[in-house]
Amino acid sequence: MKLSEIRITTTVALMKASVQSSKNKKGRINISKDIERQCEIVGQYLGNKFLLECISDAEECLDNSKKFDEIMNKFESIGARFSENVELD
Repeated sequence: MKLSEIRITTTVALMKASVQSSKNKKGRINISKDIERQCEIVGQYLGNKFLLECISDAEECLDNSKKFDEIMNKFESIGARFSENVELD
């Protein structure tokens, strides 16, 4: 499935879970194991895609001095850090 299709099916599943929870008067959504697993799969897919893009960029930098200089200039302002918080650009 395309990522956009997975997003639609997950959104509908959450909507159905919300309707069910309002009928049961629980006031909270029970997220099914299928939704949790689908999110794990998407996260793994995006993580692998991210890694492959980084590998591709690194290979290009080793062959292209201009690209190498560009990435190193950006790196100087960021530094060698590790983060558990991700913000969308």
